[in-house]
Amino acid sequence: MRTTRIGLTLLSTAAVAVALAGCSGGDAPGPTETVTTTATATATPTAPAAGGGTAPSPTPSATCGPDDAGTAVTRATASLPAPAGLSGARWDATAADTSGYDACAALSWSVVPVAEGTASSPNAILLFHEGTYLGTATKEQYPFQPTVRRTADDAIAVTYRYARASDANADPSGTTDATYTWDGDAGRVQMTGDVPPEP
Repeated sequence: MRTTRIGLTLLSTAAVAVALAGCSGGDAPGPTETVTTTATATATPTAPAAGGGTAPSPTPSATCGPDDAGTAVTRATASLPAPAGLSGARWDATAADTSGYDACAALSWSVVPVAEGTASSPNAILLFHEGTYLGTATKEQYPFQPTVRRTADDAIAVTYRYARASDANADPSGTTDATYTWDGDAGRVQMTGDVPPEP
């Protein structure tokens, strides 16, 4: 009986490895990495992203998330608190930059602006692990559209912009850089670097 149980476990693990190897979004992981990723995804629920933001507990899964970025971002945006300090403002998921979303990547993103906002309106950076929404990159959503780029399957780099004292509000010259990395062992995103200073 014990031998049969072990055989079924190995067969299930192999099936998961085959399913994950078919995901798009970068090089397919090797068998060892797939088992590790599967174990991480089915461990305790993921904590919110570094710096805050609330997120629903992800559903453990060995498969990729929603293929449609618009669907994933719309669902995530529905749980975002209204932009701080902007009475009546709301996030506009239909205007989101979804080019960074990847349903199978260890870490992907989308940038969501404020509806009918200006250049200095805040933008929310939504983070996803294999298509599961984790929360926002920071607790506070900063003004001006950030530049986000992928540096690895599990890491992104963000350049935030901010207005210096002598800048016109629509033409900020200040920048800060931060890196966000999916930590599979901790089951959360780790942040290094800086965010814009307090005005």
